[in-house]
Amino acid sequence: MKKLFTILAVAATLVSCAKEDVVRENMGEAIGFDNAFVENSTRSVETPGYSTASMFNDFAVYGFVEGATLFDGTRVAKKGDTGITNSTGQEKTDWKYNGTQYWIAGANYDFYAVAPFTGGWSVKTGTKPTDAGATLSFTTADGTQDLLYASIVERQGEGSGNDAVAFTFKHILSKVKFSFKNGYNASAATIRVKNVQITNAYTSGDVTLAADNAETDDVDESATWSNQATTAAFSFGNAAAASADAEEAYEYGKTQESYYERLLIPANAAWNITFDVDLLVSGKRIDTYTHTAKATIDLKHGMSYDINAEITAANIDPDHAQEPIEFTATMTDWSTANEVDDILK
Repeated sequence: MKKLFTILAVAATLVSCAKEDVVRENMGEAIGFDNAFVENSTRSVETPGYSTASMFNDFAVYGFVEGATLFDGTRVAKKGDTGITNSTGQEKTDWKYNGTQYWIAGANYDFYAVAPFTGGWSVKTGTKPTDAGATLSFTTADGTQDLLYASIVERQGEGSGNDAVAFTFKHILSKVKFSFKNGYNASAATIRVKNVQITNAYTSGDVTLAADNAETDDVDESATWSNQATTAAFSFGNAAAASADAEEAYEYGKTQESYYERLLIPANAAWNITFDVDLLVSGKRIDTYTHTAKATIDLKHGMSYDINAEITAANIDPDHAQEPIEFTATMTDWSTANEVDDILK
């Protein structure tokens, strides 16, 4: 099959968190957390029916005071969450947690966070901040689970006026979708693209997180992936807008996207891609062609990829390029018939 695939990558917007230096005073206000994360939204899988709010409701926070553990994966959730029952003193933001902790004036604090609170990840090493950063183990069954990280925020406690800890979360998976253009230029012909899959997507891996909150927008400093293992087929549904199973025919010159976007564990790999193409003439399915292709893509974390394919007469059938129907015509000379006499007799 001919090479059909090109890549479009868009990096997520990142915002840096500031550091503060103050003097040591007495124990004061409750420690609170703010929602300063990726454009106030973590929606990555653009699946119809999912709201932004439903995609990000909580995160796990790790915090240390003078090197001693203060938060060890504590769940922080939006105000009103039924699991948060003891948030006395946390009035500054809508994000609450159980077991209120307090600022100690002059004490040095470090915080980092992982989102969502539950979602296939666990801390493998580095529950305390180190030069190497923490390492997470992550698993995903089908590419629907997001994973975000807020690198270490350094603070020093004040006697009063302590702001909530503002986290900037970064996507540390790769987002992938497909777009199929109908380049089959034949009158009355349309196509349908179905059953789009990456059949060798990784389902597990380790990610080492940045140890500090560097003043940079370089997403590559936030995470390093390794030990990618075990592969499975991730379904992107049909190229359709109504549903993943909808069979939507579209005409020459039009482009249709895969219904699903999926979140992949980043890797530099030859990805196995399969999909079916129906060819219809005047609305009747003439044939279905099954395509299997490889696209070598170095997937980077925090990047969004649109894998493009154009379906033409040269590649709709992976085994044969279709030839245009042509006609020739010749004309014979008029023949002379035998004379017929006396037709009026």
